[in-house]
Amino acid sequence: MGKSFFFENINILMGSNATVIKDNLLIIDGKIEAFGNKAKEDALKKNIKISKSGNKILAPMLVDSHSFLEDPLTGVDDNLENLKFRAKKSGFGTIAFLPNSNNWRDNPEKIPFQKNYDFDLNIYFWGSLSLEDQGKKLSPHCELLKSGSIGLSTSNFFDNSIIFKGLSLDAVKKSPILFSLTKKNSLQKGIINKDIKTLQSGFYIIDNNNEIAEVRNILGIKNIFPDKNIVIKNISDSNSLKEIEKHAIPISTTISWWSLIADTNNLEFDDLGWKVDPPLGSQENREFLIKGLENDLIQAIAVNSKALSDEDIFIPINDRPAGISSFELVLPLLWKEFVVKRDWPIPMLWKYLSFNPSNLLGIMQEKLSIGSKRWLIFDPDTKWINNQINLGYDSPSNFPKKNKLIKGKVIHVGLDF
Repeated sequence: MGKSFFFENINILMGSNATVIKDNLLIIDGKIEAFGNKAKEDALKKNIKISKSGNKILAPMLVDSHSFLEDPLTGVDDNLENLKFRAKKSGFGTIAFLPNSNNWRDNPEKIPFQKNYDFDLNIYFWGSLSLEDQGKKLSPHCELLKSGSIGLSTSNFFDNSIIFKGLSLDAVKKSPILFSLTKKNSLQKGIINKDIKTLQSGFYIIDNNNEIAEVRNILGIKNIFPDKNIVIKNISDSNSLKEIEKHAIPISTTISWWSLIADTNNLEFDDLGWKVDPPLGSQENREFLIKGLENDLIQAIAVNSKALSDEDIFIPINDRPAGISSFELVLPLLWKEFVVKRDWPIPMLWKYLSFNPSNLLGIMQEKLSIGSKRWLIFDPDTKWINNQINLGYDSPSNFPKKNKLIKGKVIHVGLDF
């Protein structure tokens, strides 16, 4: 049985193209029972006490367009059961997992079967455009998409002929095709972009960031196949956005949430958020990325979660695998950055964290409705210490801002646990 609440004059965002309103809210057994006067009347009849509204907001669930989960069923570092629990607690209603795996998801039998429900977190899987993402042989696109793949994902290759072949066959139709900005089998050892602070840090430096060249390549492909739903994954370089703006070729892009929060000027040297993919850049670069988001050059914010083992965390940073995993921090830190610091209207944040990601994946947008369990309540004033003990459940160890005081937390969700 879910929890029951009555809030008087709580902030409410019903869905896309809506403004935040204040209204009464009654939730019974995890379902939205009523708004307005009816909520108050029914709460009195059922003897449900008033909960303090404060600055809390009831809003639709968040949507993650791409994260990693290498072994959904038996993974030790992370698995589907554990990740679903953490993501639901953090306000997410949908996650789409990339094909990266020891058993690369390039055939329909490798796509784990998922039946999605309105009362649970919805799981989707990206299929691989080529076998093992090697760029040599095409995967069976029709079969992958019929098996439930949300779209196809691919690396960039030195020889893109296989991509041209795949797009020419027209099996993909309107399904999204997610392009990585990292070349397959790249020998790049650098972990962070070059600036004055990183030169002093002892980190391996990326001398030549080739992201803009990859963006030009993808824009060229989009120009040849204008009707294909091509998406650039994890844009992280301001020069790439300038290139997209200059060419004026309609194309969708995503950005990792961490690229909007962290830069080489604002992280402590012992933070686990230094080594990520895409790599961090300067403060000026981050500001330009934010401007690109505000100007709709970027359509969706992705969590891009990648769990590491406890053993990986103790490897020296230059040799450690790249990645962070922290669904819990996404909404609190983005709220602080955009709603608090930059005075964004709340619906604008949900546009990039929920509504646009749904559009990108080609699924129904999240919205609030009577009888639904697909809601979250976020309290921007709740303070908590970011560590595993305080979270109260197991999570991967590679999360940033460890042991830091965080303001803002998803305190309730309607989904079943």
